[in-house]
Amino acid sequence: MSRRRVLVAMSGGVDSSVAAALVHERGDEAVGVTMKLLARADTGFGCCGSPADVDDAKRVAEALGIVHYVSDMAEIFASKVIRPYLDAYLGGTTPNPCVECNRSLKFGHLLGLSEAWGCDAVATGHYARVESGRLLKSLEPGKDQSYFLYSLDARALSRAEFPVGGLSKDAVRAKARELGLKTADKPESMETCFVPNRDVRGFVAAHADADGPGMAAGPIRDRQGRELGRHNGLAAYTIGQRSGLGLSGPEPRYVVRIDAAANAVIVGGVDELQTRVISVGAMTWNGERNGGTLRAEVRIRHRHAPAAARIEIGPNLTATIYFDEPQRAPAPGQAAVIYDGDAVLGGGTILRGDL
Repeated sequence: MSRRRVLVAMSGGVDSSVAAALVHERGDEAVGVTMKLLARADTGFGCCGSPADVDDAKRVAEALGIVHYVSDMAEIFASKVIRPYLDAYLGGTTPNPCVECNRSLKFGHLLGLSEAWGCDAVATGHYARVESGRLLKSLEPGKDQSYFLYSLDARALSRAEFPVGGLSKDAVRAKARELGLKTADKPESMETCFVPNRDVRGFVAAHADADGPGMAAGPIRDRQGRELGRHNGLAAYTIGQRSGLGLSGPEPRYVVRIDAAANAVIVGGVDELQTRVISVGAMTWNGERNGGTLRAEVRIRHRHAPAAARIEIGPNLTATIYFDEPQRAPAPGQAAVIYDGDAVLGGGTILRGDL
């Protein structure tokens, strides 16, 4: 087999470091690229190409003996990921920026870059697998990231590689230590990479009109329309939230709906978070789907166990999902991803649930 050329997205973390090492180890030419996603990122707090992360990726590339480049993607990241993220929160929905980053940058911009550079594939440190053009779950369930990759189309899947998708996290770190890579014991980021300290409201407030939609104070109401308190702007709330409501009473209350038109947060009891039906839009399918009904399992958030459901495929890239058992707090703006066993059949953006 002839030697292949593979562009490896290197974030400066251990997973992408080992992905690059495995591509190089098997005899292919690994071309390391670190995406600089923020115009100003003084410290490393995620995967946005801060100076610390760029330096870590560069040192790993030097240790492996592969070339390394930095690609400034701050402008496209701002327009494709950060702006929609802000607009979603200001509009009362809960975005999933990792899905769009994978679609627009890692397997959008980087895929185009790989083709321009004559590369045969794009490899990342995601915990997922691709076999025969199908996206599959990782072999380590606790690390599986197929949920965030559901939107990859046939072109992307034909060129995508996930070298660590068949390994456990412990095995990845052990491999990094064996190779003497400086990222071997680097901590993982568990937050949205461009939002420091998980302060979503603070981040949104820094980029929005303080008195504009999504930031202005308004009522917290129950299902009957009674005002129970005041909220500090819709951008601070998501479906299922309990903390930060400032409400007292004998029973805990949760956010069950966000009414952006009325600038109101609607709360209810824990039983009111349950739903059997959700509407989904902007569907992406792995293969042709021209209507009809199928049985499958559906995740409504990353850590959600796939739940059995009937999916009715509608027009204009929509679907309605009927769960066998009630599901807790599906949030508009999040992804609903459809599985057949380990295989990802498709997914889309939750538009509403019957909460």
